Amino acid sequence: MRKAALASLVFVACGFATNAQLSISPRVGIEQAFNCVKYNNTSCINPISPNISPQISVRADYLFNKVHGPFVGIASNRSLVTYEFTNPETGDKEFTADQGNWKLRLEAGYQVSSKPISLGKTAKQPATTTANLSPCAAARMRQAMATVPQKPVMNLRIQPYAGMAFVPKPEQAITTAVKSGETVYQYNAGNWTSAFITGINLAFAKGSVNKYVIGIQYLKGIGNMNTETLNTPTENKLVITQLSSSSAAWNINVGIPLSFSKNKQSVAAISKVVAPAKAETPAKVETPKITETTPVKKSCGYYRSRCSHWD
Repeated sequence: MRKAALASLVFVACGFATNAQLSISPRVGIEQAFNCVKYNNTSCINPISPNISPQISVRADYLFNKVHGPFVGIASNRSLVTYEFTNPETGDKEFTADQGNWKLRLEAGYQVSSKPISLGKTAKQPATTTANLSPCAAARMRQAMATVPQKPVMNLRIQPYAGMAFVPKPEQAITTAVKSGETVYQYNAGNWTSAFITGINLAFAKGSVNKYVIGIQYLKGIGNMNTETLNTPTENKLVITQLSSSSAAWNINVGIPLSFSKNKQSVAAISKVVAPAKAETPAKVETPKITETTPVKKSCGYYRSRCSHWD
């Protein structure tokens, strides 16, 4: 029973893979990150505004029947913001902030695609008259006009998606360093390890040839966003500082997809090879055989009767 179920599953998977299409699209764009730092009981502090950086990415989409399928990608990420202060008691007012180091994030998810939406009208063929033609010639004319290829027009597919993003190696949450003889505390805001992503792709094509894609994406950091505690002893007392942050980002990008499709070959597309007809050899006409009759020997009595007639 298990073998039969496994064989059925493999058969269905092979059927889907036969009609699947793989496309890889390198993309470039810009991303704006929004980081909110909470310092003890204060409200949200926006350390950098605006936090805009360029972005490069590569994405691979695997669509079944051009309708739905998974995707994976890799993109540059600079949502990290360094928040530095020297006095924990006044760190919410006296601080410096800067963009953090570049990171690479991995993306994966699932998307669906709409049917192609035509962005133009197909050019009409010039009208031809068949009034002065015979019925057979008119039928041949109409058949020839029907087989004339039409000029492809631009079309659009709307492709919403959702998934997750991951940053493998996050930075340490709080670090200390000595600069110009004083201790500087650094908190890394937006230091997420996993994030929820959603967005939409606008895929433009001309006929069946993909031209370019425009993508809009929203990201919300959810992993490694815990509250960090900093204990600092000053003047015979312990100063407790609690730091936390939230992170989100919007980006827009454009790319050129490179498609690798697997389509079943239709019977009409396969060229038929017609075997040459063998020349028939004409049947041999047998001439009737002329049989020669052998002379019949006559008896002696026959000649004797003949000769006696002349006696």
